[in-house]
Amino acid sequence: MTTASTPICVIGAGTMGRGIAQVALTAGHPVSLVDPQQAQLEAAATELAARLAKRHPEVAANLDAQLGTYAAIDQAPNHPGTVVIEAVLESLEVKASVFAAAAKHFGDRCILATNTSSLSVTEIAARSPLPDRVVGLHFFNPVPVMKLVEVVTGLQTDPQVTDRIDELAVTWGKQVARVKNAPGFIVNRVARGFYGEALRVLQEQAASPATLDAALRGAGQFRMGPFELMDLIGNDVNAAVTRSVWTAFNFDPRFEPSRIQDELVSAGRYGRKRGHGFYSYAEDAAPPSPALVRPGDLPGTVGLRGQCGQLKAIISRADIAAEPLDGDGTELVLDEAIVMVTRGLTAHAESAARGGAPVVVIDRWISAENATGLAVAASHPEALSTVAALLDRAGIHAYPVDDVPGLIAARTLAVIANEAWETTLHGVATADDIDVAMRLGTNYPAGPFEWTAAWGTGAVVGILDRLWETYHDTRYRTSRALRDAAVV
Repeated sequence: MTTASTPICVIGAGTMGRGIAQVALTAGHPVSLVDPQQAQLEAAATELAARLAKRHPEVAANLDAQLGTYAAIDQAPNHPGTVVIEAVLESLEVKASVFAAAAKHFGDRCILATNTSSLSVTEIAARSPLPDRVVGLHFFNPVPVMKLVEVVTGLQTDPQVTDRIDELAVTWGKQVARVKNAPGFIVNRVARGFYGEALRVLQEQAASPATLDAALRGAGQFRMGPFELMDLIGNDVNAAVTRSVWTAFNFDPRFEPSRIQDELVSAGRYGRKRGHGFYSYAEDAAPPSPALVRPGDLPGTVGLRGQCGQLKAIISRADIAAEPLDGDGTELVLDEAIVMVTRGLTAHAESAARGGAPVVVIDRWISAENATGLAVAASHPEALSTVAALLDRAGIHAYPVDDVPGLIAARTLAVIANEAWETTLHGVATADDIDVAMRLGTNYPAGPFEWTAAWGTGAVVGILDRLWETYHDTRYRTSRALRDAAVV
């Protein structure tokens, strides 16, 4: 059992180490902070004192007694049962060396928790003298703010060790997502599609980064679009994580890196930290500007065929009456134009199936209440302005995208959901833990199982199957777990 008196030893006084030390100190633990660089230790102690004085003055008042800083592991107090948390360089050799020294100093009752985001916990444990005491404890930055921790069990991890770390994280105010050791754990695995699909659509020259970002923010209610997020994370870091997961999954096309992002990295365009990435961050740079369809005249006649909730919600938001239409299908008819929510086909394919009638395909959304923009594509471009007028009246921007299957939000969310279902199929994590991890670790507006339920598993499978029919790319193969759920 872990209590506030359980000693915590944080190894590595960088950004993550400082954040972990802060939450441990705030919870009342005695903390040893270890780093071989004296300047790093001094900077960490100064920063921690300032943060705690501002947010937790009662902790700051006792900081000298509660926090010790040390240049080496063997200088720290070697209390039995110490929880050691490493936050050092993302290197198997470095982490193995740290745990070897920690095991020797603290003894066989200590817990060795690794904050790795990309390395195998099982492999780290295999190089440790105490493999059954090694567990993953993956925090997200900034540690004091982000609620999620992934608790990762390696093949050798003692279940009691996992339970103790889980309990410790909860007492620190964290939400735990339990994960079996696997490449990318939950977040870095499931989130790859958020970047990968946007990069694929950009490579097809279907829209600009600004337009794609705006469309995903508008339809999916994501706080940031994929391109602005990659620039924030750093294209070098994001590309490295993608390549790490791709390699660990034996170069599975689902995780294949993008040549566009690789080119940016080669040019040193890492994003905000370098002043240029997908966007320019120079002082005189113009803000990103998405393309918009200029609204034309509202349609003279509006008909609704079928029971599509999204189309009905648009009509309701626009406060326009629609005449019920007979026949098969689910669509709006605006004068001569047919409006459909994307099923994963292009507008031209949908038009061909309707005898060449003008078709405008609109993207899917997560929330009818919160959607502010949708990607749109047309078989007949002259129909776009009428659809944009209807959307504008409903308070929704129309972002023009070349006629790619699945547009942007639908294909992105389908790919993310598919990977989430595959993760459960492999027994890596539960659906509940995946939804929690994606909401809290990436600030998604909903978890992938939640939006699968909202859309219907059959709709998600349909989008993936049509993407496969278009591209014949195995990145769009449907997880057996998802397909089985659609049949039930």
